[in-house]
Amino acid sequence: MRYISFKTLLLAMSFLTIRISAQETKIKLTINNQTELTAALVDNSSVTALIELLKKDPLTIEMRDYGNMEKVGAIGTTLPRNDEQITTEPGDIILYQGNALVIYYAPNSWNFTRLGKIDNVTRDELKAILGDGNITVTLALADTTTSTGNMKTGENRYEVVPNPVTDFLRVKGQFSNLSLTNLQGNELLRTAQNNLSVNNLNSGLYLLKIESDYGRTVTKKILIKK
Repeated sequence: MRYISFKTLLLAMSFLTIRISAQETKIKLTINNQTELTAALVDNSSVTALIELLKKDPLTIEMRDYGNMEKVGAIGTTLPRNDEQITTEPGDIILYQGNALVIYYAPNSWNFTRLGKIDNVTRDELKAILGDGNITVTLALADTTTSTGNMKTGENRYEVVPNPVTDFLRVKGQFSNLSLTNLQGNELLRTAQNNLSVNNLNSGLYLLKIESDYGRTVTKKILIKK
């Protein structure tokens, strides 16, 4: 009978823990100290290093637009590379040359390291959120705990009804302002009331930005049907 040493067992358990941690961890991206997005991470050594970095402090990156397809910015350190030939999709988060973070809103093919993908956002929605110029993006480990009762955070703090909407939209929850924009980022309506009339708007997809009392913004997709 063959026996496994205690040291070997500990190393195996440590490796398994790291892999599970990378698979289950999500990050939160805060755009210009307002809009919050979440992203699911892939499983590689680059992500493991990023998680360890974010455990210490959130990471704020100044990002610029490049090639009408991406936002890119230096992360201030070097992470392990796991480059492979990738054709990007909107929402892909990429490590470039080990020291730059890229958020893609349009396709591109190159040798990159894939880090993750932003959740539940289309190309037009992401482009509207990121805008045309420079942006500031803060990365932090997302709180994946389940909320119960009235203890709700982030997007779950607010309920928007009805959605799809025909005439009046109601937002349940405490906030300071509501702003409705089209997918190009143009503000169409703004109010501090919890009811919003969309009678004068055409059918289509819009973005509702809910500004909280503590300076955060939650963005929800709204479908207007006439």
